[in-house]
Amino acid sequence: MNILEKMKAEWERTLLLGVFLVIGIGAGLIAYRLFTMEDGGVSSKEKRPTSPRYFDVTSYSYLEPAKLPDVMNPLAFTHSLRRRPAPPKPPPPKTEPKPDQKQPQQKPPVANTKPTPQPPKPGAEKPATPKVADKPPPPKPPPPKPKPPPRKLKVMYSGYSAVEGGTRKAWLRVVEEKGNKRASGRFEVGAQLLDAVKIESFDADKIVLIHSGGKKATIHKGKKNEQEITIQ
Repeated sequence: MNILEKMKAEWERTLLLGVFLVIGIGAGLIAYRLFTMEDGGVSSKEKRPTSPRYFDVTSYSYLEPAKLPDVMNPLAFTHSLRRRPAPPKPPPPKTEPKPDQKQPQQKPPVANTKPTPQPPKPGAEKPATPKVADKPPPPKPPPPKPKPPPRKLKVMYSGYSAVEGGTRKAWLRVVEEKGNKRASGRFEVGAQLLDAVKIESFDADKIVLIHSGGKKATIHKGKKNEQEITIQ
């Protein structure tokens, strides 16, 4: 088998080698052009023009004082401006001396001129006794709280099953649509569901529940026998 037939048989490898060869040649040319450039210039045979010198670093003229022209600029200030003096402070207001305050003369003590109480004469009317204000009425008791609205539960009984130990558990589902509450699963006798109903007994056909006020509700087995219980 010659080389051409071998390359045709393994054309994938030949194509891959060709792609690598092209990439290698291109990378070599780019690297050569980068290394042949000087100071970021172009690869040209002509010399670049010399860059102008904007500041001569060998000159020390900036250390000498500046030379002013002989002709004075009329717009330039020839002397420093004087600061305007601050206005004088106003003199403090004159305070007139206050006249001496005379002390009030003390009055002589006045003798007690109130008449002394005398006992009532016989036959005279007794003075009226002052009336005592009536006591305020006691506060009214707060109004009774309104009763909560009745609860409505939908109950469905699906029979019972026996677990380990011979205990029977009822398959029961209780749904309260108002509060989106639900209780479903297997429950024993005496279990309380949704704080509303309690299981009293059950058999293969029906279940007996106790709800508000000791009322009893009997629900038969099956979805068609689903019953709604109202709890006050």
